Amino acid sequence: MQKERVFRKRYIFIVLVIVFFGYLIKVVSDFSPYEQTIIRKESIGEFTTLYVTEGSAGATTQNTYKYYLYPSLKTEKEFLADVRDYPSVLFTSDSNVQMQLKGRYLYFTVKGTIYSFTNQSDSVFIYLNSTPF
Repeated sequence: MQKERVFRKRYIFIVLVIVFFGYLIKVVSDFSPYEQTIIRKESIGEFTTLYVTEGSAGATTQNTYKYYLYPSLKTEKEFLADVRDYPSVLFTSDSNVQMQLKGRYLYFTVKGTIYSFTNQSDSVFIYLNSTPF
């Protein structure tokens, strides 16, 4: 009885393998080939900033453009840290979106594919005019 081990080596090995695979799954689930870079930044009022990002998932995919209304009190570094979880106002394939700001009204004119759009904002009213070509 004195020579019996409390823990066997194979149980420790199994626990380590499970922990390793758990960590590997976490790393793979956080990996995304979709990269976004800021191509335009405009102040809209005193509390909101409009960020336009260009996204690319690789050489064989078309670039996409996302438009974000983000609080002006936060920095550009904070925006880049939050960009994955922050909802975009407009998500499109059109690189030449025309924006027009009149007071508290923001107008987008899009020619191309629109993947998502929302006009819900606390600080500005958003309108969209789109054509397929």
